Amino acid sequence: MLAATGSAGDLVLTPTAIEPEDVADALFAGMAEDRFLILPHPEVAAYYEARAATPDKWLTGMNSIQQKWEATQR
Repeated sequence: MLAATGSAGDLVLTPTAIEPEDVADALFAGMAEDRFLILPHPEVAAYYEARAATPDKWLTGMNSIQQKWEATQR
């Protein structure tokens, strides 16, 4: 599945990708703990919090990633 993400995936997914088994483990652990929000990747909780707490800063960061990807497409 990761191979099908193309150059955008190479930029933002490949460096920090986790294995499907790790996602499954996180899912089952979250279900056992009766959690609503299950985030299998350790960094995602911080991203989620930053997005909610400082949306303008988060959007600026996302824009920076978009511009970096677009520069690789030229």
